[in-house]
Amino acid sequence: MEYAHERLSEIPGLTLLAPPEGQRNGVATFTLHDAHPHDIAQILDYEGIAIRAGHHCAMPLHQKLQLPATSRASFYLYNTRAEVDQLAAGLLKAAAVFA
Repeated sequence: MEYAHERLSEIPGLTLLAPPEGQRNGVATFTLHDAHPHDIAQILDYEGIAIRAGHHCAMPLHQKLQLPATSRASFYLYNTRAEVDQLAAGLLKAAAVFA
């Protein structure tokens, strides 16, 4: 997870919505520029990367943060650094579309 947060933090225009280090779990929630999360999910899908987009059962939080939705990538023991790198590369492509 630390590696995922490091890599995602390198992407211009990407904002991680995460608890402080040491309190994080296997979920990376983020926004990218002003792009709608469903558009980001679609672009990543073309790259063979599956993420979630929406309210993630937290609509009141999204309303408070004034966000229409967020993107969410989930990680577990079987995920590799190469898969994190693939996600980062896909997000760089998506960022280029919306820059």
